[in-house]
Amino acid sequence: MTTLYDDIGGKPAVNAAVDIFYSKISNTESLNPFFGNMDYPQQRGKMKKFLTLLMSGQAENSSEYMRSSHSHLSEKGLNDGHFDTVGGLLKETLEELSVPTNFIDQILGAVESLRDPVLNR
Repeated sequence: MTTLYDDIGGKPAVNAAVDIFYSKISNTESLNPFFGNMDYPQQRGKMKKFLTLLMSGQAENSSEYMRSSHSHLSEKGLNDGHFDTVGGLLKETLEELSVPTNFIDQILGAVESLRDPVLNR
């Protein structure tokens, strides 16, 4: 049985998506308070690992991880608008890479399911 990770092209696809995605984030002024001083190489590695696990169906208990790893951002004022901006940048990235719409919908659905933990609610 193939996973979403396999369906979108595996490691090369995830690597390309994460690199483009963080390039977009770093150029989005409204996100600077949260990502401006980030160690981008380290964060890219974490995101590549997380997306790999998420799309392989191996991201059990991701809600608690997302809550703890983003709590410092909610203290800085991270809100639904910022979450929507990040989601929009991810969607743009996946569309640029010609990921089929049904796969984009699955990925964004998984990301949306983490809204409350990321926003520490």
